[in-house]
Amino acid sequence: MVESDTLRRRLIAIGIVGAIVLAVLAQRWLSEDSEELVFSTGQEGLLYHELAAALSEEVELTHSHITLDLLASKGSLENADRLNQGTAHLALMQNDTLAGADVRSITAIYPELVHFLCRKDSPIRSLRDLPGHTLAVGVKGSGSEKFTTELLDYLNIDITKIKIVHLPIQDATTQLKAGDVDALLFLTGLGNTACQKALNEGAQLTPLVLPPGGESSWAGAHEWARTMADGFRVHYPHATAHTIPLLAYPGAGGGQPAEPIPTLGVQAVLVCHKDLPADLVETITRTIFEHRASLSQRHAAFSSLSENVAQESLQFPLHEGAEQYFRREEPGFLVKYAESMGFILSASIILWGLIGGIRKWLLQKRKDRIDKYYQAIESIIGRLREGEESLDDLEEELITLRKDALHELVKEKLAADESFVIYQNMANGCQQLLAQKKQERRQAV
Repeated sequence: MVESDTLRRRLIAIGIVGAIVLAVLAQRWLSEDSEELVFSTGQEGLLYHELAAALSEEVELTHSHITLDLLASKGSLENADRLNQGTAHLALMQNDTLAGADVRSITAIYPELVHFLCRKDSPIRSLRDLPGHTLAVGVKGSGSEKFTTELLDYLNIDITKIKIVHLPIQDATTQLKAGDVDALLFLTGLGNTACQKALNEGAQLTPLVLPPGGESSWAGAHEWARTMADGFRVHYPHATAHTIPLLAYPGAGGGQPAEPIPTLGVQAVLVCHKDLPADLVETITRTIFEHRASLSQRHAAFSSLSENVAQESLQFPLHEGAEQYFRREEPGFLVKYAESMGFILSASIILWGLIGGIRKWLLQKRKDRIDKYYQAIESIIGRLREGEESLDDLEEELITLRKDALHELVKEKLAADESFVIYQNMANGCQQLLAQKKQERRQAV
């Protein structure tokens, strides 16, 4: 009895240990593989880095197996280089950035707008007044510098007569206030804090160009933005039309601008390396759009997120995983092509029936032809038995009949089937009867 209790306890202990081991293994098997991705952002303290941080927090909070390691950079060009070299998996960059074949788009995040700032006491009323003045643009090699330089060239403004300085936007606004620069020309998201600070300290938003006749009123600002963008896109395909809305920057003096200002811009796009797994990219894309409200609370730039424009005019091909998300509500292949497939099936059934009918008709026609030979041989046999005709004539008739049958067989007018075998046997029997009749006549003589 004691031994039985001891054995029972040992079995129970083994069972418990086994269950624990199985539970651990099951958890390991069922848990998703951890993914650690390098996210190339922008300069710390600037918009790209802020957006990447917000996006990283949201993704990691929603999916514990995904870790996004933020890696600061000088901007779009360095981000593109990192993706091409395989040292980063994700990045934020302008849609017009020069990049290699390994870059894929996930989604447009927000539009970066051209902001043109001058001091309120400045004589500069548009970009055409810049010659003879000092202009701050983005840091050397940045997307902002590239875009604004192309814009000045498109407007046929002589850059050689402008003193260009390359500064981060925070330094540029400081120098604008100090009078060391006369104007700022930057690509940045609407509501940029450095712009807001400059406007509160005496700067003003200035139109890129003035309407015909130099009127100050910008009625129909949206139309003017589209007109500028249509022309600029001929030279710079990824430019988009925008307006800086009325009182977009609240603050001193009641806020700016006092009326909508037409401007140009380019989309800031979340991109990735082409080899990133499709299911992982689909998860990130789904998280972005299912958590738009939360992301917008983390940073106002995410309020521009929209599936309607997420795929519009993207320079880099859409990644397969992002495409899976955006096409999620499209009907499947069978549903989408059910009507066409039904028509094809019906047509196939009709065609099959038609082919079957034609085949049956051809077989019947061949049968009718072989019946003709049956009758001809039976006629020769009947006349042989009656003994009224010349045996040589009947033999010649039989030879001709066999030649005709062989010719029709070669031409596929007769089928080499059981019916033809029966015909052959009848012809052979007829031939033997002829030989027998000839023998009998020779013996009679």
